Amino acid sequence: MEDIVVSISCITFNHAKFIRECLDGFMMQQTSFPFEVLIHDDASTDGTQDIIREYQRKYPDIIKPILQKENQWSKGARGISRKYNFPRAKGKYIAMCEGDDYWTDPLKLQKQVDFLEDNPKYVLIYHNVKYNINGEEKILAHHKNKTAAKETSLYDISKINYINTPSVLFRNVGINFPESLKIGNIGDYPLWLLLAQKGKIYFLPDFMAVYRYGVGVQSSLSNIMKLETTNKMLTGLIDYFTDDHIVS
Repeated sequence: MEDIVVSISCITFNHAKFIRECLDGFMMQQTSFPFEVLIHDDASTDGTQDIIREYQRKYPDIIKPILQKENQWSKGARGISRKYNFPRAKGKYIAMCEGDDYWTDPLKLQKQVDFLEDNPKYVLIYHNVKYNINGEEKILAHHKNKTAAKETSLYDISKINYINTPSVLFRNVGINFPESLKIGNIGDYPLWLLLAQKGKIYFLPDFMAVYRYGVGVQSSLSNIMKLETTNKMLTGLIDYFTDDHIVS
């Protein structure tokens, strides 16, 4: 059996309305290499786990779920992907897409892997996404990335996070998160910064995924809680990137 080239990391919680579209986006990928789908479901109560089991029965060699019986988030667990999915990833590369987002281009993985295979100095590649707002796919002008065909540096993304999670594929380089960055629930921004220390980041202008706006954990928080979690993240980033061992 061929070695796994891409491990897709997917985290879900009460995504029964969306998970089929997400999983279908994975399974429609046309690749010259094998991939696996690592799913972590945090004890959904809306039937999400039943749908995941259905896909696992249909694709037993690809769909590899962890179906929690108790909600880990409520127990204080953060960084679900890095805790439950990244350690079991067999792929040379890791792609990410949460259960309420979805891919739209069947060649997405092939395009991204081909680039990283040909360009060893790059560690991460991402692309444009559309936004699903109230069931309609839209291109938001202020989110559309304008750095097409240009590389992105640690300095660039330290100013603002413009990398959407469902657009990302990166080298499985075994990132170790320092304690100061194991904080909050501000997506995967700290991960992009840590990866940017290990290589260049490349942007593809193609629209190959859809981010579902307004349905995630962060969107459901009050404005005060959003500010608190953002403050925790920024404080942790400042602590880490001002440490003497960081190379500029």
